[in-house]
Amino acid sequence: MYTRSDDTGAERAADIQTVAMTTLGCRSNQYDSSAMEDIIRSTGFGTVPFSSVADVYIINTCTVTRRTDYQSRQLIRRVRRRSPDALVIVTGCYAQVSPDEVAAIEGVDYILGNPEKEMVVECIKRGRPPKPPVAIVGRYENGTPLSLRAGTSHARTRVNLKVQDGCNRSCSYCIIPKARGISKSVPLGDVLKEIDGIVESGYREIVLTGIHLGAYGADLSPRSSITDLVREIDSRGYPCRFRISSLDPDEVTDEFIDVLKGSSTVCNHLHLPLESGDDGILRLMRRPYTARYFADRVKRLHEAVPGISIGADVIVGFPGEGDREFENTFTLLRDLPVSYLHVFPYSRRRGTPAAEYPGQVDARTVKERCLRLHELDRTKRRGFYRRFLGQEVPVLVESSRDSRTALLKARTSNYIPVFIDAGDELKRREVLVTLHDVTDGGMLGKV
Repeated sequence: MYTRSDDTGAERAADIQTVAMTTLGCRSNQYDSSAMEDIIRSTGFGTVPFSSVADVYIINTCTVTRRTDYQSRQLIRRVRRRSPDALVIVTGCYAQVSPDEVAAIEGVDYILGNPEKEMVVECIKRGRPPKPPVAIVGRYENGTPLSLRAGTSHARTRVNLKVQDGCNRSCSYCIIPKARGISKSVPLGDVLKEIDGIVESGYREIVLTGIHLGAYGADLSPRSSITDLVREIDSRGYPCRFRISSLDPDEVTDEFIDVLKGSSTVCNHLHLPLESGDDGILRLMRRPYTARYFADRVKRLHEAVPGISIGADVIVGFPGEGDREFENTFTLLRDLPVSYLHVFPYSRRRGTPAAEYPGQVDARTVKERCLRLHELDRTKRRGFYRRFLGQEVPVLVESSRDSRTALLKARTSNYIPVFIDAGDELKRREVLVTLHDVTDGGMLGKV
């Protein structure tokens, strides 16, 4: 446990009325922020948008890349300039992994690790401490706590449901196991009870999420799996749809594919982290599959599940990635029926084995390779969208409009963004639309 708490004489928080929060990173972090907001509201504090002037600012950070560390630091400095007297609390994965770096930033009052997020109201009530900042950062001695749970009070269409946290894998480039601890799952009965509350609150889509979602159930007694969870959810016939956030390729078993194929409530959409299409690089990454196995899973999903959208993560410029290794990745993705790509330049993270590997790739080469994959991503997306031109499909309309076009935003079950020229009465409803054009960022639909 890393603790620095010299808060003798801290100012009381009697005048605090408004709290603003922002979140960087994954759906699990977004879920944690929702849970913290619920705790804050239940205590009587009001919440306002992060762009507003507030009495308290909470920054829920990410540390998956150096860029997210930088974004976290910039946000801290920005809110301190905006509100010199506000209380600033920094939590999340960057705070967990690098508390000393966060403490060195001028204007931070409290640093809370991931296990300590539930202490956010206690810190607000304490008020601003004298310098240095108070840092309370646990080290997961007893595993990954999952007691922080979000409520169902937010008027949105889609909600994240974290059913798993932490990661037992040891990918050579990844710092997240140090930020989230070992894998731990929410028991099935508790998941179903939480789903019942979400459905009763009127949500139309639930996204099952976790740091390593495919590890769900391995730590439970009796042992379970993500396939068991999805099968049980589907058997209950909930009046909403479910989406799976991400699974590693080796976790997409034939049994899982059969459940997805026969499901009436789980969306025909799956995101698979490939990371590299070269077996040598995959071994250096410590990923437990081959490029051929990834291709087999994509083809099997494509053949078994009608209209499925399959996304893939790719890391560009991993140490040792030469032209041949990159071309293996590019060719694999070009020839497979994936519908979109998430492209990430390799980020060298201190404390990971890959940071010390020879063969670090220069920034210019990484940028050029990223540009090629981004172009392939655009081609894949538009090609996938065109398959559905002229079709009438159900879409779930979101609760806000597109900021650029002012059109309603919606999603098909297979994750196609759809823009609709219609009134607000359609918000948070499922409606039938005809997909009549491909546009930047999605498709146009007519009710």
